[in-house]
Amino acid sequence: MSTEPSSEIATGLVLVTHGQIGQSLLDVAEFILAQSLAEVGFVSFRQSAMEHTGEAEIKRAIKAADQGQGVLVMADIGGASPFNQVASLLPECGAELVTGLNLAMLIRAWNYRQQAAHRLAILAAEGAIRDIREYQS
Repeated sequence: MSTEPSSEIATGLVLVTHGQIGQSLLDVAEFILAQSLAEVGFVSFRQSAMEHTGEAEIKRAIKAADQGQGVLVMADIGGASPFNQVASLLPECGAELVTGLNLAMLIRAWNYRQQAAHRLAILAAEGAIRDIREYQS
């Protein structure tokens, strides 16, 4: 696996998911693509009586991912806490946000990360939707 970060300017990618869902998707995507996705930021959203993922953690991930072409944040479930937390930060951070994160969305976003953030959001969502099908026997 290549561990060299890309030298080209690209749209930054950040996953904000419940628990370790995002890390698991990154691990599988790295296996499928046979390359490191170390450039992809990941925030494991935690919300309990003992711990809570704060705005600062998400802001840091977005700032770290921004190479000057914007950032696409992908959340697992629309309307859930990770999505709502990111959505509340969008005016301040200027990132794009899509929800319904799945493996197809992540791989498509990675493969097309040279696109501008707004265009990449559309491409990532299209890839995720295209991968959802019902099969009948």
